[in-house]
Amino acid sequence: NAPAVGVSACVGGEKVAATGSDENDPASRRTETNETYNFETLVQVLKDSLRAPDRQQTTTAKGEKPPFYFSVDHCFPIRGRGTVLTGTVLNGSVDVNDMIEFPSLGLQRKVKSMQMFKRQVSHIGQGDRAGICVSNLDAKLIERGTAATPGKVRLLTGAIAVVRKIPYYAGSLRSGSKFHVSVGHTTVMA
Repeated sequence: NAPAVGVSACVGGEKVAATGSDENDPASRRTETNETYNFETLVQVLKDSLRAPDRQQTTTAKGEKPPFYFSVDHCFPIRGRGTVLTGTVLNGSVDVNDMIEFPSLGLQRKVKSMQMFKRQVSHIGQGDRAGICVSNLDAKLIERGTAATPGKVRLLTGAIAVVRKIPYYAGSLRSGSKFHVSVGHTTVMA
């Protein structure tokens, strides 16, 4: 329910906005000012309509850190360093030397180092995009997936689900049929 705000950009782009004229265009040498129209109104409407994201507290009611969940979108080895996992922190936080678990692999590894935007950091938290370096992990085992606080993610081997046909699916849903089911980054036949 956001209001529509009409905005027009400065004719001639950044150069005209900065200098007031474009030496290659005689028409822009007018005495009129080349300004954007209604931009301040747009900025104010955005400020009024948007809110800051709700971030998890650094501790729970019991005084513990909330569980760490990291969505891995890419994984690659660096010779002499270890394996780097890039992704986004979905919940909680992690520090260098903390243990993390890869639930789909059943492995735990210690965080050797972390980077955010090419800078070394010792702590990452919810919402941060980062690279986490761990040792003794074969990068071929994980391309996409999840890293988490050890013991906080249970791996499912079976589930019962209600399935409803969407109007765009031309096939039929029959008992015993097989379908591709995607949960997170994993797709299986069901």
